[in-house]
Amino acid sequence: MRTPSIKPTEAAPSAQGSEVSVNPGIEPRLPLGTGTVIGESFSILLKNMVHVIVASAMPMILFFLPIGFMIGSNQMLDLEAPQFNWPVFLVNLAISLFAMCAALSLSATAVNKLAYDAKHLRRVKASTYFKPTLSAAPIVALLTLAIGAALLLVQVSIFALSSVSPILAFFAFPVFFVVYFWTVAACSLMPAVAVIEKAGLSSLKRSIALTKGYRLPVLGTIFLAGLCSIAIQIAFSIFTVLVTVTASLASETLGAILSFVSSLVAFALMIGYLCIVTSLIYIRLREIREGAGIDQIEAVFE
Repeated sequence: MRTPSIKPTEAAPSAQGSEVSVNPGIEPRLPLGTGTVIGESFSILLKNMVHVIVASAMPMILFFLPIGFMIGSNQMLDLEAPQFNWPVFLVNLAISLFAMCAALSLSATAVNKLAYDAKHLRRVKASTYFKPTLSAAPIVALLTLAIGAALLLVQVSIFALSSVSPILAFFAFPVFFVVYFWTVAACSLMPAVAVIEKAGLSSLKRSIALTKGYRLPVLGTIFLAGLCSIAIQIAFSIFTVLVTVTASLASETLGAILSFVSSLVAFALMIGYLCIVTSLIYIRLREIREGAGIDQIEAVFE
């Protein structure tokens, strides 16, 4: 016997006798849970702050120390004005961009692994995260460069249009901002996918698929996390400025070194915190879309 269907406008009686409206074929979309993500990210950061700083800052130190020797330590510490030379400037710029992209990619993948261990209540140890993430870091760097190049091409095209007609520029600039924010939301999970799922070049496509239907909540969560990271930097900077100024009274070089180190630590905290947030977003979207708990996600690391 065929079971009679319930029309969307009809009401089905519940077990308690009350009426609950039924809309067959449409399932309610589960919320991303921005408040929960932000709360958990702060908890992970505060409990593992030293490990987050090490995991984020160590790759930057390893990549940028050679640059410091190349351009001179006094110039890197702002104790001496750089001698401007176009060929040298372009070479240093290219090397610096490559080093920054490589360092950020390695930091992002390492902090992703750290966040999963913390979420799973496992022991967090920053020194163990670099080896398993070395294979994912080049993929993250390559895809990041590709995304950056695409956005730059869009921006150059808009500037070219603005030189042709101000009216075209008026309509083109909003398009660029839409493309930019869509890219941030859609591609934000790419580092997590690359290191967790080992998806290679398909990590970008996977990130876009996971964020589909949730890009506005993802963008809102990342924006709120950005504001939180600024607050973290301000709080950290107030303390370090006092220490740096005190040290500068004793030695200008010591003050410059402390200023450089404090800037590096503040930047590491910002990057680390944002990576923790995107890691938790990744976990949440896997739970929503695939019903994958943290045990299933962690299993692919083994």
